[in-house]
Amino acid sequence: MAAEALRRSDFREMYAVHAAVRAAIKSKLYAKDAAAKKAAENLLKHLDGEKSMYGRQCRMIRLMQKGATISQLRSGLKCSRRTVFRYFLDLEKADVDITLDGTSYKVSQGLLNLVS
Repeated sequence: MAAEALRRSDFREMYAVHAAVRAAIKSKLYAKDAAAKKAAENLLKHLDGEKSMYGRQCRMIRLMQKGATISQLRSGLKCSRRTVFRYFLDLEKADVDITLDGTSYKVSQGLLNLVS
């Protein structure tokens, strides 16, 4: 079940998991259970990685911080134009406000705190 959730594209759901695991590690919740701490750290590493759709969406948001064109997003994410637009749709479903300024796509500055 957990592996299936990691393959899905629900950005809000994955953000909630990511934030909860980061908070648990920071608060030393796993201090007495080394195996659980290692599993949580591995999960964070996976979520932040290139193989995770959530990780690529977070990278896309970071690229759009100062504005990015479609070609910049394609090269930064190493994906097709179609995939960039599919990520746009997933992020819009998660209520991420993406604006087009000329040829550059941008996100609000407050959103960057979520993916840092």
